[in-house]
Amino acid sequence: MILTDSQFIIWEAKWRRALNELRDKYQGGANAGFTVAQLAGDPPLDNPARQARLFLWEVLTDIKNAARKAMVQIPPTGVTESSYTDIKQGSSESFTSFMDRLMQAVDRQVSDEGVKPHLIRCLAFANTNPECKRVIGAMPGRPSMAEMIEACSKVGTPQHVTTVLGDQVEKAVKDAFANFQQGQCYKRGKQGHFKKDCPKLAKIASSPDMCPRCCIHTCCA
Repeated sequence: MILTDSQFIIWEAKWRRALNELRDKYQGGANAGFTVAQLAGDPPLDNPARQARLFLWEVLTDIKNAARKAMVQIPPTGVTESSYTDIKQGSSESFTSFMDRLMQAVDRQVSDEGVKPHLIRCLAFANTNPECKRVIGAMPGRPSMAEMIEACSKVGTPQHVTTVLGDQVEKAVKDAFANFQQGQCYKRGKQGHFKKDCPKLAKIASSPDMCPRCCIHTCCA
């Protein structure tokens, strides 16, 4: 990533802020004596060889991670970024593309590393499209992010379309069978039986005087 002049100014400020947090973390330990200027490699420690001799490997790793943390928080140039809570998956957007946008926004806008995983997990379900939300909701237990991404990556594939169509056919058959069991009698307008099973017709059959067609008047002799 190549930073513009203004982006570099923002990055350096965020990086030094992160180094100051490192210095606070080092207090009371073997690395407590380092200053922010030393950690940042300001002269006369601007020589990589001198830095390698002075700092332990764990300190160099912390400095590198602080630089990366500051880097991901730099907003894209010329783009007004929305709040991470407003990032939603498009109807035809892949779940992985949506997750990339969400995680990048959370990285840039949230400084607390401890809450990031919880935020990403909650928003991954809340802001996904209806089809992926259905897939995640049908997963047993509490699926991991990797399991959610793997499951939703199949959305739109022939395998997924076949599964969805199968579910729709199964539901249609169940609904039709339920309606059949609750069939409506066209003689009396009541549900629970059909005309051929109507108890009223059974009574008519046993009464020689009742009209078998209308069940209202008696037949003329």
